[in-house]
Amino acid sequence: MTNNRIISFKESIELGKYQIDYLSQYKEWQELDRHLQYQYITQAITNKRRQLRLEWAKIANQPNFSKKPQLLAAQKKIEQALRDLDSDEETFMVEYAGC
Repeated sequence: MTNNRIISFKESIELGKYQIDYLSQYKEWQELDRHLQYQYITQAITNKRRQLRLEWAKIANQPNFSKKPQLLAAQKKIEQALRDLDSDEETFMVEYAGC
């Protein structure tokens, strides 16, 4: 028997889900004022950044890293994801400024 439980709003934040289109599916999100929405977004971005950095470090610490070019490619993808995250964070700062 499988459990198809959907994760909660707070679990989503803990897992680094910060996209508004995703968060808006939760009733809790819809009931928050803009200030609290922004606080949850920034927390999710912080969590996502931590996850990406940890993933990058795990790859860097693989035995014989220098002999595995596929790992370097994976790190480059993570670095791009971090740059995208920085850009998204700046966009949210502008969008939610003064709330």
